[in-house]
Amino acid sequence: MSQKGVFGILGEVLKNTGLILHKTGCKMQGDYAFVEKLNRHTRLTAFGDNAPIVGQKSFIAPNASVIGDVVIGKESSIWYNTVLRGDVNSIHIGDKTVVSDRTVIHCSSNGPLGPKPTQIGDKVYIGPGSIVHAATIHGESLIGTGSTLCDGSVVEKNGFLEAGSLLTAGKTIKSGEYWGGAPAKFIRQVTKEDESQLEKIIEQNINLSEQHEKQTSKSAKELNDDLLKNYAQYRTKDDYVLNRPL
Repeated sequence: MSQKGVFGILGEVLKNTGLILHKTGCKMQGDYAFVEKLNRHTRLTAFGDNAPIVGQKSFIAPNASVIGDVVIGKESSIWYNTVLRGDVNSIHIGDKTVVSDRTVIHCSSNGPLGPKPTQIGDKVYIGPGSIVHAATIHGESLIGTGSTLCDGSVVEKNGFLEAGSLLTAGKTIKSGEYWGGAPAKFIRQVTKEDESQLEKIIEQNINLSEQHEKQTSKSAKELNDDLLKNYAQYRTKDDYVLNRPL
């Protein structure tokens, strides 16, 4: 038997022994025993009869949570620490849409305007830390960083919302309008420069998400090897802090 096979068997025996000792110790402690149940994080989680559907070439970050009745189109990206919770209604996200880090998207079963899903079109950019609740965002629109969209609010095609804005319940940003503030109000018309910038952001995120998909698909050993390799390279640089004489 190879050395790898011997260590594999020995490791399994030690793990099982540890589990047996843990259970025995808990029984001896009785009511005083503390047992913590650990759950491995899963990106996609079914809820009731519904499970998320993700289109081809879409990126879901390892610590994102996509739950229940959620549909995500092709080449979209759901970034780190993002939550999409389709438990009381549905969430639909189109193609090539970017949902940035720490964004929360939910729907409504009994909100101020009644039951409402959340619907987001194609080529939409939602900035980091935003909240979208039972709202509709049509295609080719931009939601600035840290913005909040309340129940029944609508952003029509090519609508822009400035960073840190609050779009209150039932409000509508008309097509081609640029809004901002809390509460959000009309500021100006969207320019060709705005549209061009949105296209660049979408394409950059598609390319970046492909790189992240490749990296986050690696095994723990591969990630550790990459880390050690990069660390070794930095150690050889004269200007690196760890290589400077004390």
